[in-house]
Amino acid sequence: MKSSRSCLSSLLAFLIVLGSLSCGGNNRQLQSIVIVGQGGSSTESIINASGTFTSPPTTQTHLPVSWYLLGPGLDPPPAGYQLTNQSFVLPCGGYTAIAVAPTAPNAASSGPIPQQVFQDLVLTQTKSSEGGFVAASLLSGTRC
Repeated sequence: MKSSRSCLSSLLAFLIVLGSLSCGGNNRQLQSIVIVGQGGSSTESIINASGTFTSPPTTQTHLPVSWYLLGPGLDPPPAGYQLTNQSFVLPCGGYTAIAVAPTAPNAASSGPIPQQVFQDLVLTQTKSSEGGFVAASLLSGTRC
C-alpha cells in the first residue's frame, strides 16, 4: 500500500511539472547582445550578433536582430524593427552599427519600436535595454 502511494505521489508530481512546462512556464528573455566580427577587408567589416538569455540555452550565435547604420552623410533610420540572422556589412570610416532585438524570443519578426525607446537605443545610444528591446553598438573604427 505504501509503495502505491509513493508511486502515485511521484506520478502526480511529474504531471504537475509537465503541465507547468507545457503552459508557458518558460519565461526565457534576451538580456544582452554582443556584436562579433566575422572578417572583412580594409574598407569594411562583416559582423554578426550573439545574444545572452536568462535561461538555457543561454547563448545564441547569429541572433536574429534588426541592423541600423549611423554615420556621416546618412539620414536617421526609421523607427521599427525587421529581424534577420544575416551578417551585416559595416563600412569603415566612422560609421556605427547598431543591433536591436526584442527581449521575448518568440516576438514577431518585424514591428514598431516606441519612439522614445528607438531614440535611446539607436539614435543616442544612451541605453542598452529599454521597453522590451535590447541593443548593442559597434563603431567601424574598432574593426577596420
